[in-house]
Amino acid sequence: MRRIRRSVARVKSVAWLVWHAKHEFIHILLGLVWAWVLRELWGEFNLRWIWLAVGASILPDLDHGIYFLTYGRRDPYSVAVRYYLRHFQIRKLLNTWENGHKNNTSLLSHNFFTIAALLALCIVAFFYEWQTAVVLFGAMLGHYVFDVLDDLFMLGSLNPNWKRWGRGKKMEKPAARFISSQDR
Repeated sequence: MRRIRRSVARVKSVAWLVWHAKHEFIHILLGLVWAWVLRELWGEFNLRWIWLAVGASILPDLDHGIYFLTYGRRDPYSVAVRYYLRHFQIRKLLNTWENGHKNNTSLLSHNFFTIAALLALCIVAFFYEWQTAVVLFGAMLGHYVFDVLDDLFMLGSLNPNWKRWGRGKKMEKPAARFISSQDR
Protein backbone atom coordinates (compact mmCIF):
# COMPACT_ATOMS: atom_id res chain seq x y z
CA MET A 1 0.00 0.00 0.00
CA ARG A 2 2.88 2.31 0.81
CA ARG A 3 4.38 1.82 -2.66
CA ILE A 4 1.10 2.68 -4.30
CA ARG A 5 0.83 5.91 -2.33
CA ARG A 6 4.37 6.88 -3.29
CA SER A 7 3.76 6.18 -6.97
CA VAL A 8 0.50 8.15 -6.89
CA ALA A 9 2.33 11.02 -5.20
CA ARG A 10 4.99 10.91 -7.92
CA VAL A 11 2.39 11.00 -10.69
CA LYS A 12 0.62 13.89 -8.98
CA SER A 13 3.96 15.68 -8.65
CA VAL A 14 4.79 15.20 -12.33
CA ALA A 15 1.34 16.45 -13.34
CA TRP A 16 1.71 19.41 -11.00
CA LEU A 17 5.16 20.18 -12.43
CA VAL A 18 3.91 20.00 -16.02
CA TRP A 19 0.94 22.24 -15.24
CA HIS A 20 3.02 24.93 -13.55
CA ALA A 21 5.76 24.82 -16.18
CA LYS A 22 3.31 25.06 -19.07
CA HIS A 23 4.70 28.44 -20.16
CA GLU A 24 8.04 26.79 -21.01
CA PHE A 25 6.33 23.85 -22.69
CA ILE A 26 4.46 26.30 -24.92
CA HIS A 27 7.80 27.85 -25.91
CA ILE A 28 9.11 24.39 -26.78
CA LEU A 29 5.96 23.63 -28.77
CA LEU A 30 6.38 26.90 -30.69
CA GLY A 31 9.95 25.88 -31.54
CA LEU A 32 8.68 22.55 -32.87
CA VAL A 33 6.01 24.32 -34.92
CA TRP A 34 8.67 26.65 -36.36
CA ALA A 35 10.83 23.65 -37.33
CA TRP A 36 7.80 22.01 -38.96
CA VAL A 37 6.93 25.18 -40.93
CA LEU A 38 10.50 25.38 -42.22
CA ARG A 39 10.48 21.68 -43.10
CA GLU A 40 7.36 22.26 -45.17
CA LEU A 41 8.83 25.40 -46.75
CA TRP A 42 12.20 23.88 -47.62
CA GLY A 43 10.98 20.33 -48.28
CA GLU A 44 13.78 18.88 -46.19
CA PHE A 45 13.82 17.09 -42.83
CA ASN A 46 16.78 17.77 -40.58
CA LEU A 47 16.82 16.55 -36.98
CA ARG A 48 19.49 19.09 -36.09
CA TRP A 49 17.08 21.93 -37.02
CA ILE A 50 14.44 20.48 -34.71
CA TRP A 51 16.84 20.46 -31.75
CA LEU A 52 18.09 23.93 -32.65
CA ALA A 53 14.53 25.30 -32.87
CA VAL A 54 13.61 23.80 -29.49
CA GLY A 55 16.78 25.14 -27.86
CA ALA A 56 16.43 28.56 -29.47
CA SER A 57 12.79 28.80 -28.41
CA ILE A 58 13.77 28.61 -24.72
CA LEU A 59 17.08 30.47 -25.06
CA PRO A 60 15.59 33.95 -24.39
CA ASP A 61 14.52 32.82 -20.93
CA LEU A 62 18.20 32.65 -19.92
CA ASP A 63 17.77 36.38 -19.42
CA HIS A 64 15.68 35.56 -16.34
CA GLY A 65 18.51 33.50 -14.86
CA ILE A 66 21.07 36.20 -15.60
CA TYR A 67 18.73 38.70 -13.94
CA PHE A 68 18.42 36.54 -10.79
CA LEU A 69 22.17 36.14 -10.45
CA THR A 70 23.56 39.50 -11.57
CA TYR A 71 21.91 42.83 -12.25
CA GLY A 72 18.60 42.05 -10.50
CA ARG A 73 19.94 40.11 -7.55
CA ARG A 74 18.58 42.58 -4.96
CA ASP A 75 15.05 42.50 -6.32
CA PRO A 76 12.63 40.77 -3.86
CA TYR A 77 11.56 38.41 -6.64
CA SER A 78 15.18 37.37 -7.31
CA VAL A 79 15.89 36.94 -3.61
CA ALA A 80 12.89 34.63 -3.32
CA VAL A 81 13.90 32.59 -6.38
CA ARG A 82 17.45 32.13 -5.09
CA TYR A 83 16.14 31.25 -1.62
CA TYR A 84 13.85 28.52 -2.98
CA LEU A 85 16.62 27.17 -5.23
CA ARG A 86 19.08 27.07 -2.33
CA HIS A 87 16.60 25.21 -0.11
CA PHE A 88 15.32 22.88 -2.87
CA GLN A 89 11.72 24.08 -2.46
CA ILE A 90 10.77 23.31 -6.04
CA ARG A 91 7.01 23.72 -5.67
CA LYS A 92 7.36 27.15 -4.09
CA LEU A 93 9.97 28.07 -6.69
CA LEU A 94 7.65 27.18 -9.57
CA ASN A 95 4.76 29.03 -7.95
CA THR A 96 6.97 32.09 -7.55
CA TRP A 97 8.11 31.88 -11.18
CA GLU A 98 4.60 31.37 -12.43
CA ASN A 99 3.07 34.21 -10.42
CA GLY A 100 5.96 36.67 -10.40
CA HIS A 101 7.63 36.57 -13.79
CA LYS A 102 5.11 38.92 -15.40
CA ASN A 103 6.08 41.61 -12.87
CA ASN A 104 9.75 41.32 -13.81
CA THR A 105 10.10 44.52 -15.83
CA SER A 106 13.88 44.96 -15.86
CA LEU A 107 15.03 42.22 -18.23
CA LEU A 108 17.61 43.31 -20.79
CA SER A 109 16.41 41.42 -23.86
CA HIS A 110 12.63 41.39 -23.44
CA ASN A 111 11.81 44.48 -25.52
CA PHE A 112 10.68 45.48 -29.01
CA PHE A 113 14.23 46.39 -30.06
CA THR A 114 15.31 42.78 -29.61
CA ILE A 115 12.25 41.61 -31.56
CA ALA A 116 13.06 44.03 -34.42
CA ALA A 117 16.71 42.89 -34.49
CA LEU A 118 15.73 39.21 -34.56
CA LEU A 119 13.19 39.84 -37.32
CA ALA A 120 15.82 41.67 -39.40
CA LEU A 121 18.39 38.91 -38.82
CA CYS A 122 15.84 36.24 -39.72
CA ILE A 123 14.90 38.01 -42.98
CA VAL A 124 18.55 38.53 -43.96
CA ALA A 125 19.35 34.89 -43.17
CA PHE A 126 16.36 33.75 -45.22
CA PHE A 127 17.46 35.73 -48.30
CA TYR A 128 21.03 34.49 -48.02
CA GLU A 129 19.75 30.93 -47.46
CA TRP A 130 21.47 30.53 -44.10
CA GLN A 131 19.06 27.89 -42.97
CA THR A 132 20.56 27.34 -39.52
CA ALA A 133 20.35 31.07 -38.78
CA VAL A 134 16.73 31.18 -39.97
CA VAL A 135 15.89 28.34 -37.57
CA LEU A 136 17.72 30.02 -34.68
CA PHE A 137 16.47 33.59 -35.09
CA GLY A 138 12.93 32.56 -36.06
CA ALA A 139 12.50 30.34 -33.01
CA MET A 140 13.77 33.11 -30.73
CA LEU A 141 11.44 35.58 -32.44
CA GLY A 142 8.52 33.20 -31.85
CA HIS A 143 9.42 33.13 -28.15
CA TYR A 144 9.26 36.90 -27.83
CA VAL A 145 6.07 37.24 -29.88
CA PHE A 146 4.38 34.67 -27.64
CA ASP A 147 5.56 36.57 -24.55
CA VAL A 148 4.08 39.82 -25.91
CA LEU A 149 0.75 38.12 -26.66
CA ASP A 150 0.83 36.41 -23.26
CA ASP A 151 1.31 39.79 -21.57
CA LEU A 152 -1.63 41.23 -23.48
CA PHE A 153 -3.81 38.30 -22.53
CA MET A 154 -2.71 37.85 -18.91
CA LEU A 155 -2.10 41.47 -17.88
CA GLY A 156 -4.57 43.19 -20.19
CA SER A 157 -1.82 45.49 -21.48
CA LEU A 158 1.82 45.38 -22.44
CA ASN A 159 4.38 45.03 -19.69
CA PRO A 160 6.46 48.27 -19.57
CA ASN A 161 9.68 46.38 -20.31
CA TRP A 162 8.67 45.87 -23.97
CA LYS A 163 8.85 49.62 -24.70
CA ARG A 164 12.32 50.45 -23.42
CA TRP A 165 15.97 49.86 -24.25
CA GLY A 166 18.28 48.14 -21.75
CA ARG A 167 17.33 47.60 -18.14
CA GLY A 168 15.48 50.87 -17.81
CA LYS A 169 14.59 52.60 -14.58
CA LYS A 170 13.83 50.60 -11.50
CA MET A 171 10.08 49.99 -11.40
CA GLU A 172 8.05 50.16 -8.22
CA LYS A 173 7.54 46.66 -6.86
CA PRO A 174 4.55 45.55 -4.82
CA ALA A 175 5.21 45.76 -1.08
CA ALA A 176 4.18 42.14 -0.52
CA ARG A 177 7.10 39.88 0.24
CA PHE A 178 7.63 36.76 -1.83
CA ILE A 179 9.08 34.68 0.97
CA SER A 180 6.71 34.12 3.84
CA SER A 181 7.85 33.62 7.43
CA GLN A 182 6.74 29.96 7.19
CA ASP A 183 9.42 29.29 4.55
CA ARG A 184 12.33 30.31 6.76
